[in-house]
Amino acid sequence: MADALMTQHGAIPFPAFLPDATRAGVRGATSDDLRAVGIPALVVNAFHLLQRPGVRVVQAGGGVHQFMHWDRPVLSDSGGFQVYSLIRQNPDNGVIRANEVIFRNPTDGSRITLTPEKVVQMQFQLGSDIIVCLDDCTDTGSDRDEQARSVERTLRWAKRSRIEFDRRVGQLRDPEKRPLLFAVVQGGDDEELRKGCAAELTAIGFDGFGFGGWPLGPDGALLHEVLGWVANGLPVDAPKHALGIGRMDHVVAAHALGFRMFDCSLPTRDARHGRLYAFKPGFPQRVPQPGESFFSTVYLLDAQMHADHAPVDAGCDCPLCRNYSRAYLHHLFRIGDHSAERLATLHNLRAYVRLMDALRGGDNPSPRG
Repeated sequence: MADALMTQHGAIPFPAFLPDATRAGVRGATSDDLRAVGIPALVVNAFHLLQRPGVRVVQAGGGVHQFMHWDRPVLSDSGGFQVYSLIRQNPDNGVIRANEVIFRNPTDGSRITLTPEKVVQMQFQLGSDIIVCLDDCTDTGSDRDEQARSVERTLRWAKRSRIEFDRRVGQLRDPEKRPLLFAVVQGGDDEELRKGCAAELTAIGFDGFGFGGWPLGPDGALLHEVLGWVANGLPVDAPKHALGIGRMDHVVAAHALGFRMFDCSLPTRDARHGRLYAFKPGFPQRVPQPGESFFSTVYLLDAQMHADHAPVDAGCDCPLCRNYSRAYLHHLFRIGDHSAERLATLHNLRAYVRLMDALRGGDNPSPRG
C-alpha cells in the first residue's frame, strides 16, 4: 500500500485525519492555524457550499483553495450523507428517486435537485482535489430490501459519475492534472451487499473508496465487522477513507483494518464545548493498539479546572499547551472569550496529527507550518 496519496495540491501522507471544513472553514481556526498544527488536508461539503455561498461564488473567488486561503489538498464530499440525515430521517425534507435526489429546505421551501452528474460538475467548479460520487446512504437499521435498493442506486450513480468525470477530464487543458475520484461503498450490515458493492465499484474503476453509511451500532460501538467486509472487499493498495469515523479509538481500530483516511467533526465540536484530549503516559510515542485505552478527555468547564495550572497535555506542542494552563483556558471559556475555542480547537487537531504520526510509525512530530 502506498504511503501517501498524490493530489494536485500536494501529498496526503497515510494515515491522515482531515478536519471537517464543511462550509469552507474550520470553526474557530484560520487556514494559517491549521497549517501551523500540521493538518495535511481538509474536507468540504459540496451540498452545503451549493446552498451558501453558492458554488459559482466559490468558483469566481478562484476555487475553494483560494477562497479559503488553503494551499493543501481538499476533498469535497458529495452530499450523500445529507440524503441520510435530512431525508431518510425526515421524509418531509425531500425524496430519493431512481435518478436524482430532491431536497426541500424546511426554512424557505426552496428545492435543490442533485444528480450524479450535477454533483461531479459542482466539485469541478469548486476545484476539489478529490471528488466523491453521489451515493445513497443508509444505516444498519434499514431492512435488507432497502439496503439492496440503496446499493443499486449507489452503483448506478457511481457509473454515471464516472462517465461525467471522464467527460470533464477530457475538457481539461492538461488531463494529467486532474482531480481524483472516490466512490462510496454501501450495503448496511449485510455482508453480501457490502462485498458485492465493493466488487462492482472496483470493476468500474476509481482512485479510492469510502466507507458509506452510519459506522456505529445503536450502542455507539464501532461496526468492526462491517468495516472489515468493506476493507477486505476492496483492492489492497486502494486508498480507503473511513468517512465520518473520528473518535480516536475508532480511528485506531479502523486503521488496523486497512483504512488510511479519516474525517469527522468530533474533535472540533468537542473543543468548542471544552472537551480536550490528553494522551496517557507512554502515548503516542508507543503506537496505540485496537482496544487500548491511550487517551483521556479533560473537561475544561469543570469547576476544579479554575486553579489547575498544568497544561492540558504536558507532551503536546500546540499553541495552547506551549503557552497556557488549564486554569487560563477555563477562565477564557467562563468569560466567553472567543480565543478559548480557537486554542481548544488547535489543541484537539494537533492531538490527531500526533496520533497519525504514531500510527505512521514516525518518531518525530509532523512538519509544521
